[in-house]
Amino acid sequence: MIKLHKDHPWVHYLLLLFGTVCIAWSAILVKIANISGFGSGFYRMLIGTIGIIPVWLYFKKPVTDRKGVIVAMICGALFAGDIALWNTSIMLSKATISTLLGNLAPVWVGIGALLFMKEKPSKLFWIGTLISMLGVSMIIGINQVLQANLNFGNMLAIFASMFYGTYLFTVRKGRNSLDTFSFTTISMLTSTVVLGLICLFTSTPLWGFNSTTWLALGTLGLVPQLLGWLAINQALGHIRPTVASVTLLSQTAFTAVFSVFVLREVLTLHEIGGAVVVLIGIYLVNRKTA
Repeated sequence: MIKLHKDHPWVHYLLLLFGTVCIAWSAILVKIANISGFGSGFYRMLIGTIGIIPVWLYFKKPVTDRKGVIVAMICGALFAGDIALWNTSIMLSKATISTLLGNLAPVWVGIGALLFMKEKPSKLFWIGTLISMLGVSMIIGINQVLQANLNFGNMLAIFASMFYGTYLFTVRKGRNSLDTFSFTTISMLTSTVVLGLICLFTSTPLWGFNSTTWLALGTLGLVPQLLGWLAINQALGHIRPTVASVTLLSQTAFTAVFSVFVLREVLTLHEIGGAVVVLIGIYLVNRKTA
C-alpha cells in the first residue's frame, strides 16, 4: 500500500484537482453576482487577499529571496490582466466563444516551455491538448465557434489566454524560492492593486449591491480564489506547467455539471460528450508523467 505524504506525486495531483474544482465555480458565481466584470474581479482578489493574510502571518516563513518576490508580483499582475481582459471580452462578444479562446493557455505554455525552459513538450502533450480543446469546443458548441468572426472581444479573449498561460508558466519559477502562502499572498495582493486601479480608471461601480451579490462575491473570493489557487499554486511548484495547464481545462466540465444544480441549466448530449473528450485529452497529457 502506498504511503501518502506531502512529497508524494499524487498528493500534488490531488491538490491540482481540488483547486480545479474550486475555480470551476468562478463563472457561476460571477453570473450570480451580476455586476461589472472588473468589479467582480476586484472583489474576488480583495476578499481572497483579506482571507489569506491571517493564514500567511500564522505560517509565515522568512521571505529573503528578492527575485522570488518580484516573480510573485509579476504573476499577480499577469493574473489581474487575465481576469480584466477575459471579463471584458465576455461583454464584447459571445461568452461561449470567449470561453474557448480563453482556454488556449496550454498552447502558450507549451510554446513557452519549448522556447525558454528547454523542455520540449512530447507529441502526446500536443495530441492531448488538441483533444481537450476539441472537448471544450463540443461543450460550448462547435457550430457557434465555426460561425463566429473574430472581433475585438475575441481578440481580448486570446490576449487573456496569453496572460493566463504566462502566469502558469511563470508560477513555478516563483514557487522554487517562496513557500506557497508567501507566493500566493504577494501575487494576490498585487492582483488586487492592479484590478483596483483598473476599476478606478474605468469608473467601475464598487458598492450599492444587494445581499445576493455580496454573498456571491464573498464566496468567489474565498472558494475559487483563496482555496482554489492556494491548492493550485502548491501543485504548480511540483507539476510541470505544460501538464497542469491542460489539466486545468477540466474546469469547463466541472462548471457544466455544477450549472445543472445551481443555475438549472440542462446538459445536452454534446456537452456530456465534450466533457468526456476533455477528460480523455487530460489523461493522455498526464499519462507519461504518471
